[in-house]
Amino acid sequence: MEKKILWAISIILILILWIKAGPFKDDTNGSESSSNELYSDATEDEKKYYKSHPIKTPRPDFAAIADIGERKSAFFSYLTPFVNEKNNLILKDRTRLTSLMDSNKALSSKDKKWVSMLRKDYRLEQLESYTKEDLSELLDRLDIIPVSLVLAQAANESAWGMSRFATEGNNFFGQWCFRKGCGLVPESRDSDADHEVRKFKDPRESVFAYIDNLNTNNAYKELRATRSQLRTNNEEITGLALVGDLQRYSERGQDYVEEIAGLINYNKLWRFNRYQPSPEI
Repeated sequence: MEKKILWAISIILILILWIKAGPFKDDTNGSESSSNELYSDATEDEKKYYKSHPIKTPRPDFAAIADIGERKSAFFSYLTPFVNEKNNLILKDRTRLTSLMDSNKALSSKDKKWVSMLRKDYRLEQLESYTKEDLSELLDRLDIIPVSLVLAQAANESAWGMSRFATEGNNFFGQWCFRKGCGLVPESRDSDADHEVRKFKDPRESVFAYIDNLNTNNAYKELRATRSQLRTNNEEITGLALVGDLQRYSERGQDYVEEIAGLINYNKLWRFNRYQPSPEI
């Protein structure tokens, strides 16, 4: 009898742990808190880029800038180059991929290896051979995130660069992680929670990880679909056009979306967008 009771207790404990751990491993869960860890690690190309392109501009002490207008200006000026860096790297790969799709030739072994690596980076299955549909699937993920959207979310999530997570962890977008010691423990974390707010080497890595997250996580497939349709229609890809698909970034849902849209409008952040009507750069 005691063995049966112990066995039943063990099964119950396993089920509890499985239920607790499940959402963190399933990127179909909508909230940011359950999805960033899987998609925030830098790719090998990004790591090489970081080494060959060191940051030369020191990060401003945003809290020390008393004038709000000056603080905002410093915030935008500091982060915008990182967004443009990442978007330019994406567009370079997008141009090459588009060229392969337009060609009637079979992929060379070199191109196939490159596509496989890229599909791995963008959380897609690697295959023995690739059809144009497979390349198109990758192309939908391989595209820019408008500067206006990045700046608005960074301002919101980092309190204009003054939050503890931004100053101590270089985390401007609230990315979470689930390995002990991977980041900073939130002071308001529930007693039964085990997440941390990820630490980055520098703010640029946070920007790159955020863009990678939107481009790979299933929680944002609607955003990517909207962006793809804008490309098809040769329309501008803007933050305001995509923000409606960020309901799953925050537990606040539509209220969060409206707040981000308000930041874009109030600060006229569309002025930072560099419109790319086609994959050519």
